[in-house]
Amino acid sequence: MVVQNLIVGSESYTHSNWVYRDVNVGFSRLYYILDGEAYYEENGKRVRLKKNHLYLTPVRHPFTLTENPDDKLLHTFAHITTVPAVQHFVEMEVKSGTPLADGVALWRKYIYSGNLELMAYTVQFVLSCMDRELFKEASVPEKIRNYIDHYEGFDFNMVQLSRELGYSREYMTRSFYGAYRITPRQYFDQRKMDIALQKLRDGESVGETAEYLNYSSPYAFSKAFKRHFGLSPTKYILTLGESHGGF
Repeated sequence: MVVQNLIVGSESYTHSNWVYRDVNVGFSRLYYILDGEAYYEENGKRVRLKKNHLYLTPVRHPFTLTENPDDKLLHTFAHITTVPAVQHFVEMEVKSGTPLADGVALWRKYIYSGNLELMAYTVQFVLSCMDRELFKEASVPEKIRNYIDHYEGFDFNMVQLSRELGYSREYMTRSFYGAYRITPRQYFDQRKMDIALQKLRDGESVGETAEYLNYSSPYAFSKAFKRHFGLSPTKYILTLGESHGGF
């Protein structure tokens, strides 16, 4: 992908009341996260923006960006147009010692130069590194994790996963556990509980959250939640509110 135009670029904390709801624009946002708590939401999926990660947003896709005002987002960012245009939300960890990490370091070094052409070159280098990372051949555990991370539903089936990726269930479980010390089912359940917790923190009821995550009943959801977190949904949220000063 080629940078056609660099609209703006900087590194800063976000401004007051940093909230964008159902944004639909003709340019992409490239973010490198340094600190803070913020969320990206598209088509009902919500992702927390993680430290030392890059994010690239698609064009002409309605999305929402919000942050915790008590833990403001510090990030390096650029608004860009590219050829071809970005069509999918991209999340990528920046690992030290890689060309991508070098590219981000250059981008941050020249962000204050005032030279848009130089900044565009460094952003282009970052995107080129991201392209190489995206299209390199992934290992079996990486393929499984990528499949789960982008899975649309909340009912996980190893038979379906086996059919989609072309490996036996036993081999996938063994290789995934060897890489991440967790089974694919446990990883899926963990991801599902992360979504459940965020729904509850956003004010949704136990019943609404259970229905969204396709549990058979609020009781079944509460039982699964307690098994994962050690407390019922109601008690956990109360405890979380106390530990964060009512956040």
